[in-house]
Amino acid sequence: MSAPSNVQTSQLVKATAEKRSATTSQPNLTPSLTTNCEAKTTEYNAAAEQWLVIRVVPSLNLAALKARPRRDAQLLLWYCLRAIDTTGCGRLDQETSTKILIRIFNYKRQTVYKHLHAGDGAFWRRTVSQKGRTVIVLNSLVRVACHLKADIRSRERFIEVSSSDLPPSGRVQARRALLYNSGAYKSCRTHYNPPISRKSLTEKTGIEQRQQRRFDRIMEVRGAVRQRTFAYYCDQSTGKLKKLVRLVQIERGDVLTYELPNRYQTTCFGGSMGMLPKVARLLRVARESCVKGEATSGANYRRYYRSRRSFIKAALRGTATEGYYPSRSGNQKYILETG
Repeated sequence: MSAPSNVQTSQLVKATAEKRSATTSQPNLTPSLTTNCEAKTTEYNAAAEQWLVIRVVPSLNLAALKARPRRDAQLLLWYCLRAIDTTGCGRLDQETSTKILIRIFNYKRQTVYKHLHAGDGAFWRRTVSQKGRTVIVLNSLVRVACHLKADIRSRERFIEVSSSDLPPSGRVQARRALLYNSGAYKSCRTHYNPPISRKSLTEKTGIEQRQQRRFDRIMEVRGAVRQRTFAYYCDQSTGKLKKLVRLVQIERGDVLTYELPNRYQTTCFGGSMGMLPKVARLLRVARESCVKGEATSGANYRRYYRSRRSFIKAALRGTATEGYYPSRSGNQKYILETG
């Protein structure tokens, strides 16, 4: 029998090596499973990175801040859970949602559990699925507005807040300042932003003037929120604008000034109306009295108007005797008009 050649020897060695590698790699499936887990984790993270915008409702913010005890922490958690619910079904797994809240929205696990317990029934309901996992069932926007007794207007718009702007859950005052800023102040995209005094903001939000200034100092780190306005009147003899001196009562006493209250602007961006007009109609129908002719709300006295034309319309209807409207030369000038 002749000895095998070099070519046959090399082929035999190669076949033996391939067979050995196949035998050793067959029972060990760890590398392939690890690769699949990493791929799934990458897809999960890519989906989670899209949930970065929180859509808040200004009326709900003000109602939560005005409520006693305050419900701002539970409302903010409800906003974040709605941002996580990309499908819109209103059902979320509690453990998965908690991980996303910790990773993206700067929450701590114990803080999430505390707010979930405090807001149970008003903002969501927690049930147990057939597999034994806790499921969060979010309440609708109408139910939350009815619970907070919020007055949502038909022209109201969502305010979009980035999750990167959300302070950590331990900074309670900073988060409350964010809700106050996005609820009490107008967006930079709106064309109608009338002056408003600190006293009116106190009646609107239930927050004292000193606390309002603290919130402004927190939010002014990312940009100014105050804009000064001045009062003028039209001289009938010359037709020119002249400064209007007014007597104003402030904390230090009565002073003479030609300044009007400041105009305030939120540091967040305004979004679309979405379903807010429909929610406003549902709330308006729910508030209507069943007794015919019964008054449902008190008188609402307007002080600032969009233009001279809108003031004249109000004066012809008999609902206005005097008011301010912005000058065409600049938004800082407001002209006094008497009907």
